[in-house]
Amino acid sequence: MEFEIDKFANGFKNTIDWMLKDIHAQEIKEGLQYFNDNKNKLEKDPDSTDALFMIIRLVKTSGFRLKPRNFDNKLDLFIKKYAEDFRTISARDELIMLVGERKRKNVELLFTYPTLKEFTDNLYALANHGKTEVLGEKGRDNYLRDFGYWDRIPIDIHEMRFIIRSGIYHSFSTVDKSDHLRKSDLHDALTRFCRNCLNDYSVEGIDLSTAPGIVDAFIWSFSAIDIYNMCGAVPKCKNCNLRNVCLYSLANTQLVQKIME
Repeated sequence: MEFEIDKFANGFKNTIDWMLKDIHAQEIKEGLQYFNDNKNKLEKDPDSTDALFMIIRLVKTSGFRLKPRNFDNKLDLFIKKYAEDFRTISARDELIMLVGERKRKNVELLFTYPTLKEFTDNLYALANHGKTEVLGEKGRDNYLRDFGYWDRIPIDIHEMRFIIRSGIYHSFSTVDKSDHLRKSDLHDALTRFCRNCLNDYSVEGIDLSTAPGIVDAFIWSFSAIDIYNMCGAVPKCKNCNLRNVCLYSLANTQLVQKIME
Protein backbone atom coordinates (compact mmCIF):
# COMPACT_ATOMS: atom_id res chain seq x y z
CA MET A 1 0.00 0.00 0.00
CA GLU A 2 1.46 3.37 -1.05
CA PHE A 3 1.20 6.61 0.86
CA GLU A 4 -1.36 9.09 -0.51
CA ILE A 5 -1.79 12.48 1.13
CA ASP A 6 -5.52 12.63 0.29
CA LYS A 7 -6.13 9.34 2.07
CA PHE A 8 -4.10 10.57 5.02
CA ALA A 9 -6.11 13.81 5.11
CA ASN A 10 -9.39 11.88 5.23
CA GLY A 11 -8.02 9.66 7.98
CA PHE A 12 -6.82 12.72 9.88
CA LYS A 13 -10.27 14.34 9.73
CA ASN A 14 -11.86 11.09 10.90
CA THR A 15 -9.37 10.99 13.78
CA ILE A 16 -10.29 14.53 14.83
CA ASP A 17 -13.98 13.57 14.74
CA TRP A 18 -13.15 10.55 16.89
CA MET A 19 -11.18 12.66 19.39
CA LEU A 20 -14.19 14.94 19.80
CA LYS A 21 -16.27 11.95 20.90
CA ASP A 22 -13.70 9.89 22.80
CA ILE A 23 -12.62 9.90 26.44
CA HIS A 24 -10.70 13.20 26.16
CA ALA A 25 -13.45 15.00 24.19
CA GLN A 26 -14.49 17.32 27.02
CA GLU A 27 -10.91 18.38 27.70
CA ILE A 28 -10.30 19.09 24.01
CA LYS A 29 -13.56 21.02 23.59
CA GLU A 30 -12.75 23.11 26.66
CA GLY A 31 -9.42 23.94 25.02
CA LEU A 32 -11.18 25.09 21.84
CA GLN A 33 -13.57 27.20 23.91
CA TYR A 34 -10.57 28.71 25.70
CA PHE A 35 -9.14 29.85 22.35
CA ASN A 36 -12.49 31.34 21.31
CA ASP A 37 -12.97 33.10 24.65
CA ASN A 38 -9.49 34.62 24.57
CA LYS A 39 -10.01 35.93 21.05
CA ASN A 40 -13.26 37.60 22.08
CA LYS A 41 -11.75 39.04 25.27
CA LEU A 42 -8.93 40.82 23.45
CA GLU A 43 -11.33 42.17 20.81
CA LYS A 44 -13.69 43.55 23.47
CA ASP A 45 -10.99 44.70 25.91
CA PRO A 46 -7.73 45.85 24.24
CA ASP A 47 -6.02 45.72 27.64
CA SER A 48 -7.36 42.34 28.72
CA THR A 49 -5.78 41.23 32.00
CA ASP A 50 -6.05 37.63 30.75
CA ALA A 51 -3.73 38.60 27.90
CA LEU A 52 -1.42 40.33 30.37
CA PHE A 53 -1.34 37.21 32.56
CA MET A 54 -0.24 35.00 29.67
CA ILE A 55 2.33 37.48 28.33
CA ILE A 56 3.98 37.94 31.73
CA ARG A 57 3.98 34.21 32.42
CA LEU A 58 5.65 33.56 29.04
CA VAL A 59 8.20 36.29 29.73
CA LYS A 60 9.01 34.63 33.05
CA THR A 61 9.27 31.11 31.58
CA SER A 62 10.98 32.14 28.32
CA GLY A 63 8.08 30.83 26.25
CA PHE A 64 7.47 27.44 27.77
CA ARG A 65 4.27 26.53 29.59
CA LEU A 66 6.09 25.88 32.82
CA LYS A 67 4.71 26.92 36.19
CA PRO A 68 7.41 28.44 38.39
CA ARG A 69 6.68 27.79 42.04
CA ASN A 70 4.01 30.18 43.37
CA PHE A 71 4.42 32.45 40.32
CA ASP A 72 0.82 32.11 39.11
CA ASN A 73 -0.47 32.90 42.59
CA LYS A 74 1.72 35.99 42.79
CA LEU A 75 0.60 37.11 39.33
CA ASP A 76 -3.04 36.53 40.28
CA LEU A 77 -2.59 38.72 43.35
CA PHE A 78 -0.94 41.40 41.21
CA ILE A 79 -3.88 41.48 38.78
CA LYS A 80 -6.43 41.58 41.61
CA LYS A 81 -4.50 44.43 43.20
CA TYR A 82 -4.15 46.61 40.11
CA ALA A 83 -6.82 45.30 37.69
CA GLU A 84 -7.10 47.80 34.81
CA ASP A 85 -4.56 50.12 36.49
CA PHE A 86 -1.62 47.84 35.71
CA ARG A 87 0.07 50.57 33.63
CA THR A 88 1.01 52.74 36.61
CA ILE A 89 4.69 53.13 37.45
CA SER A 90 4.29 51.24 40.71
CA ALA A 91 2.52 48.36 38.93
CA ARG A 92 5.21 48.21 36.25
CA ASP A 93 7.95 48.10 38.88
CA GLU A 94 6.12 45.32 40.72
CA LEU A 95 5.86 43.31 37.49
CA ILE A 96 9.60 43.71 36.95
CA MET A 97 10.19 42.37 40.46
CA LEU A 98 7.94 39.39 39.62
CA VAL A 99 9.75 38.40 36.41
CA GLY A 100 13.23 39.33 37.62
CA GLU A 101 15.65 42.10 36.74
CA ARG A 102 16.98 40.11 33.78
CA LYS A 103 13.56 40.50 32.08
CA ARG A 104 13.19 44.22 32.86
CA LYS A 105 13.53 45.28 29.21
CA ASN A 106 10.80 42.84 28.17
CA VAL A 107 8.30 44.48 30.53
CA GLU A 108 9.41 48.01 29.68
CA LEU A 109 9.07 47.33 25.94
CA LEU A 110 5.60 45.82 26.46
CA PHE A 111 4.51 48.99 28.26
CA THR A 112 5.56 51.22 25.35
CA TYR A 113 2.43 50.03 23.53
CA PRO A 114 -0.77 51.97 24.34
CA THR A 115 -2.75 48.71 24.59
CA LEU A 116 -2.03 44.99 24.67
CA LYS A 117 -4.09 44.64 21.48
CA GLU A 118 -1.69 46.98 19.68
CA PHE A 119 1.25 45.01 21.04
CA THR A 120 -0.40 41.79 19.86
CA ASP A 121 -1.13 43.11 16.36
CA ASN A 122 2.48 44.26 15.97
CA LEU A 123 3.78 40.95 17.35
CA TYR A 124 1.73 39.15 14.70
CA ALA A 125 3.19 41.37 11.97
CA LEU A 126 6.69 40.62 13.26
CA ALA A 127 5.94 36.89 13.36
CA ASN A 128 5.03 36.92 9.69
CA HIS A 129 8.56 38.13 8.99
CA GLY A 130 10.21 35.63 11.33
CA LYS A 131 10.80 38.23 14.05
CA THR A 132 9.62 38.81 17.60
CA GLU A 133 9.92 41.10 20.62
CA VAL A 134 9.12 40.85 24.35
CA LEU A 135 8.55 37.09 23.89
CA GLY A 136 10.78 34.41 22.38
CA GLU A 137 9.64 32.58 19.24
CA LYS A 138 7.97 29.74 21.15
CA GLY A 139 6.20 32.11 23.54
CA ARG A 140 5.23 34.40 20.66
CA ASP A 141 3.41 31.66 18.79
CA ASN A 142 1.84 30.23 21.95
CA TYR A 143 0.44 33.62 22.86
CA LEU A 144 -0.71 34.57 19.35
CA ARG A 145 -2.45 31.23 18.79
CA ASP A 146 -4.14 31.34 22.18
CA PHE A 147 -5.45 34.86 21.59
CA GLY A 148 -7.02 34.50 18.18
CA TYR A 149 -4.23 34.39 15.60
CA TRP A 150 -4.93 30.80 14.67
CA ASP A 151 -2.53 30.65 11.73
CA ARG A 152 0.39 30.75 14.17
CA ILE A 153 1.65 27.31 15.25
CA PRO A 154 3.57 26.89 18.54
CA ILE A 155 5.51 23.87 17.30
CA ASP A 156 7.32 21.68 19.82
CA ILE A 157 8.75 18.15 19.69
CA HIS A 158 5.27 16.54 19.60
CA GLU A 159 4.25 18.38 16.44
CA MET A 160 7.68 17.97 14.85
CA ARG A 161 7.47 14.18 15.14
CA PHE A 162 3.92 14.05 13.80
CA ILE A 163 4.45 16.41 10.86
CA ILE A 164 7.52 14.46 9.71
CA ARG A 165 6.27 10.92 10.37
CA SER A 166 2.77 11.39 8.99
CA GLY A 167 3.89 12.45 5.51
CA ILE A 168 2.69 16.05 5.84
CA TYR A 169 6.24 17.38 5.64
CA HIS A 170 7.18 15.17 2.69
CA SER A 171 4.05 16.20 0.79
CA PHE A 172 4.08 19.93 1.49
CA SER A 173 7.66 21.07 2.07
CA THR A 174 8.99 23.36 -0.65
CA VAL A 175 12.43 23.69 -2.21
CA ASP A 176 13.23 26.85 -0.24
CA LYS A 177 11.72 25.49 3.01
CA SER A 178 12.92 21.91 3.17
CA ASP A 179 14.88 21.62 6.40
CA HIS A 180 12.95 19.28 8.68
CA LEU A 181 15.02 20.45 11.66
CA ARG A 182 13.84 24.04 11.23
CA LYS A 183 10.52 24.76 12.93
CA SER A 184 9.59 27.51 10.48
CA ASP A 185 9.76 24.99 7.62
CA LEU A 186 7.53 22.55 9.51
CA HIS A 187 5.19 25.48 10.24
CA ASP A 188 5.00 26.17 6.51
CA ALA A 189 4.33 22.51 5.63
CA LEU A 190 1.48 22.17 8.15
CA THR A 191 -0.04 25.46 6.95
CA ARG A 192 0.01 24.22 3.35
CA PHE A 193 -1.52 20.88 4.41
CA CYS A 194 -4.39 22.65 6.16
CA ARG A 195 -5.02 25.00 3.25
CA ASN A 196 -4.97 22.23 0.64
CA CYS A 197 -6.47 19.26 2.49
CA LEU A 198 -8.77 20.61 5.20
CA ASN A 199 -10.80 23.05 3.14
CA ASP A 200 -14.54 22.92 3.92
CA TYR A 201 -13.77 21.17 7.22
CA SER A 202 -14.77 22.96 10.42
CA VAL A 203 -14.70 21.97 14.08
CA GLU A 204 -16.71 23.79 16.76
CA GLY A 205 -17.28 26.60 14.25
CA ILE A 206 -13.58 26.95 13.40
CA ASP A 207 -12.49 26.54 9.75
CA LEU A 208 -9.41 24.35 10.08
CA SER A 209 -8.15 25.19 6.58
CA THR A 210 -7.25 28.65 7.89
CA ALA A 211 -6.42 27.64 11.46
CA PRO A 212 -3.28 25.44 11.53
CA GLY A 213 -2.72 26.62 15.10
CA ILE A 214 -5.93 24.85 16.12
CA VAL A 215 -4.93 21.76 14.12
CA ASP A 216 -1.70 21.92 16.12
CA ALA A 217 -3.74 21.55 19.32
CA PHE A 218 -5.25 18.30 18.01
CA ILE A 219 -1.82 17.01 16.99
CA TRP A 220 -0.45 17.86 20.42
CA SER A 221 -3.33 16.03 22.15
CA PHE A 222 -2.85 13.01 19.90
CA SER A 223 0.87 12.87 20.72
CA ALA A 224 1.26 14.13 24.29
CA ILE A 225 2.15 11.56 26.92
CA ASP A 226 -0.59 12.66 29.33
CA ILE A 227 -3.37 12.47 26.72
CA TYR A 228 -3.31 9.96 23.81
CA ASN A 229 0.47 9.46 23.59
CA MET A 230 -0.04 7.85 20.19
CA CYS A 231 2.76 9.51 18.23
CA GLY A 232 5.25 10.13 21.02
CA ALA A 233 8.93 9.26 21.32
CA VAL A 234 7.97 5.63 20.71
CA PRO A 235 5.05 5.64 18.23
CA LYS A 236 2.19 3.24 18.91
CA CYS A 237 1.44 2.49 15.27
CA LYS A 238 -0.42 -0.77 15.97
CA ASN A 239 -3.03 1.11 18.01
CA CYS A 240 -3.13 4.26 15.88
CA ASN A 241 -6.20 5.32 13.90
CA LEU A 242 -3.85 6.50 11.14
CA ARG A 243 -1.79 3.32 10.80
CA ASN A 244 -3.13 2.51 7.31
CA VAL A 245 -2.60 6.00 5.87
CA CYS A 246 0.48 7.39 7.69
CA LEU A 247 3.79 7.43 5.79
CA TYR A 248 5.85 6.21 8.76
CA SER A 249 3.48 3.34 9.56
CA LEU A 250 3.17 2.25 5.93
CA ALA A 251 6.93 2.35 5.37
CA ASN A 252 7.62 0.28 8.48
CA THR A 253 4.89 -2.24 7.61
CA GLN A 254 6.39 -2.74 4.16
CA LEU A 255 9.88 -3.06 5.65
CA VAL A 256 8.72 -5.77 8.07
CA GLN A 257 6.99 -7.63 5.23
CA LYS A 258 10.18 -7.60 3.15
CA ILE A 259 12.22 -8.91 6.07
CA MET A 260 9.70 -11.71 6.62
CA GLU A 261 9.74 -12.79 2.95
